[in-house]
Amino acid sequence: MDRKKLQDEFKEEIGFVPPGVMVSQNFGENFQKIISDYHHEIWRDGVIPLKYRYLIALATAVFDENEKRAKLEMNKAIKYGATKEEILEVLKQQVWMKGAPTLVQIAPLVKYMESKISQKD
Repeated sequence: MDRKKLQDEFKEEIGFVPPGVMVSQNFGENFQKIISDYHHEIWRDGVIPLKYRYLIALATAVFDENEKRAKLEMNKAIKYGATKEEILEVLKQQVWMKGAPTLVQIAPLVKYMESKISQKD
């Protein structure tokens, strides 16, 4: 497997090389191919369209208190058609799941969402 070609394909397809795919190269070509193939299997339209997969990923990132990943997943959700209302609903659900202190955690995400949505319009 040509690692440069693999990286170029990811950059062309999604704009970056997923961290798991990058790290997997340390475990040999076969392992990297397995991880790369699995990534392609998960992040494609299937029974659940990509927009909703990315909204699910956004919810898990918020639940994990990972702001950087939440922003990344939000960007992808917006790219695949998620609306402000859909994103806010996901964030409200996380407040329900984790409690009111989550409002402090999601405040920068709401601000970030506002800037991304306004750029898109």
